[in-house]
Amino acid sequence: MAVLETLSPNDLLTRQEKLYLTDILRGQAVYILPAEQNWTIMTRENINVMLPPGKTIEECEGSCLAETGKNIAADYVAQARISQFGKSLAISAELYETASSKLIASFAGKGETVDDIEKIIKENAPTFFRKARDNALNGVGYVNNNNTFSFQGSKKFIVEIQTEPVGAIPTFDGKAYPQCTSTPCKIQLEVGEHRLLVSKEKFVDLDTLVNVSENEQIIKLNLTPNIGFIDVVPQISEEFQNKSPIAVTINEKRANPGKNELVPGIYAVRISHICYDPIEINIALQKGETKTITDSLKPGIGALELDAVKNGEPLALPVIVNDSVVGTTPFSGVVPLCSKIEVEYDSVRRGVPVNVKWHEVTKTTFDVSNLPVIEQPVEDSLPKADIAYAKLDSANVPADTVKDTAAAEVAPSAKRFWGGVTVGFFYNDFHSTNFGLKNIKHRSEFNVSVNGSDDLLNNFWGIGFKAGVSGLYIVSPYFSVHGDFAFALRQGSGKTNVSVLLSMKDSKSATQKSDLKIEYNIKQLNIDIPILARVSIPKKLYFEAGPMLSFNTFSRSKVDVADIFGIQTYELNGDFSAFEFDIATGLGVTRNVGKSILDFNLRFVLGLTRISDSDDSPKTWQGQLNVTYWFL
Repeated sequence: MAVLETLSPNDLLTRQEKLYLTDILRGQAVYILPAEQNWTIMTRENINVMLPPGKTIEECEGSCLAETGKNIAADYVAQARISQFGKSLAISAELYETASSKLIASFAGKGETVDDIEKIIKENAPTFFRKARDNALNGVGYVNNNNTFSFQGSKKFIVEIQTEPVGAIPTFDGKAYPQCTSTPCKIQLEVGEHRLLVSKEKFVDLDTLVNVSENEQIIKLNLTPNIGFIDVVPQISEEFQNKSPIAVTINEKRANPGKNELVPGIYAVRISHICYDPIEINIALQKGETKTITDSLKPGIGALELDAVKNGEPLALPVIVNDSVVGTTPFSGVVPLCSKIEVEYDSVRRGVPVNVKWHEVTKTTFDVSNLPVIEQPVEDSLPKADIAYAKLDSANVPADTVKDTAAAEVAPSAKRFWGGVTVGFFYNDFHSTNFGLKNIKHRSEFNVSVNGSDDLLNNFWGIGFKAGVSGLYIVSPYFSVHGDFAFALRQGSGKTNVSVLLSMKDSKSATQKSDLKIEYNIKQLNIDIPILARVSIPKKLYFEAGPMLSFNTFSRSKVDVADIFGIQTYELNGDFSAFEFDIATGLGVTRNVGKSILDFNLRFVLGLTRISDSDDSPKTWQGQLNVTYWFL
């Protein structure tokens, strides 16, 4: 047994401290491996003499120890190394059999001082060197009187290696074996500790020590996934999504939109589409991380040179890109990719069959010599609302939206009345009431006062819904009259804690106090009929205001009053008046959605009359969000 000098950085331990720790470790070897059992512990001087000329023991460490043991004719070689671990000292010791270069024992530990390291050596060295003794005794020796031949072999066991997931590649003590190339597999190994390394793509390599001690031993290992995800979900127009798919490459390899499973690393992601500028993003992906790309792609552009001819002669025709006039032929300019490109000829728009390429100049000539004559009604070429307003204004339809200007000059009679359906929801609340809590009548023998009655109004609120039909009479593009006939479901609830004081007029009687908890709930079904004057800024927004009549068709209220004696419930059906008068104001916009016309408006309704005949009955107020679909 050769115990080599303890190694450490020069600034960590002094030479005397390293020599001392080596002597402690060598002394433990002498104790565990006595000369009576034919063990020889090499001295420091023996080792230095046996080294090759010009080589020192400090020049070799790690797996080189076994080779060093062979150089000094040792069967076993051991060495300790001291290193820095945070603010502590750390020791690791290894014991190799030189014949097989196999690591048969090791130990490690940490401490604050050299004295702590000495204790670690004394605690672990006996077991450490006993592994060498057991390894030597596992062989079988044969001796006869006729010769000096002997044999010493190592015991072997069959070991099964299993991993989750399966399919990992194992190596044993740095070597791969053909009989065990993928888990699960079985292999024969010598008894003792072996360094087992298993690796699998997209999983973290697992490096561990296993102790082979019995036959048919099963070693189970769980691998940790070493993957992350790049989720590619760029934002593009739905129209262009149907036109062509998005192309994605990661590190110049084709990938898919959506989640891509990858091992940690640096990736170059490129996203492209025939209608957009490509984007390139570098991503540092870590284990277990998901990076999501949600960038909005920017429409790509190209250059277009467009000429128009008829029978070989050039023509000056309006050029229309995505329904906007951008110039006349001969045209030269930048246009977005995937644009709808048209020219207007004979008062009709004609599509130009051209495909503009990204950052390239595309040249084309549009020949109108043999084009058929197309008659297209104005109604089909304009948004309905623009046509109606243009007719009412007794003006030609604007040139940038008309395909048939000749038809536009003869504007038929305008349709002044629009019909439609309306839906909405609203916030409902009350004002100008104490719900009768302050109107309790006094009697000759006592007075009554209530504290906290205002809280019921402050806490009251509700959400309602409405649906019905609408009508709009258009006097001009700037003024119209709007009316609705809608069923409105109103509901609301409120809570409060009140104190009722009963003061007796008899001075000898004490004042009585009662604390009450009141919950108030109400439901109403009304018919609302607003008649509103509307002032419009065409194509922008409108303001409207006017009276609203409301007729109650159903009502139900419920009051729960809780005190120390329990809960008393009061329910009333149909207790509200059949008529209510309100003032409504609002603003909104009219927009074309496809071939349909929609109104979106916000409306405020203030009740001027009470909802029942009671003197302290509430007045209502509402904030509404309404949508109206118009039939022209």
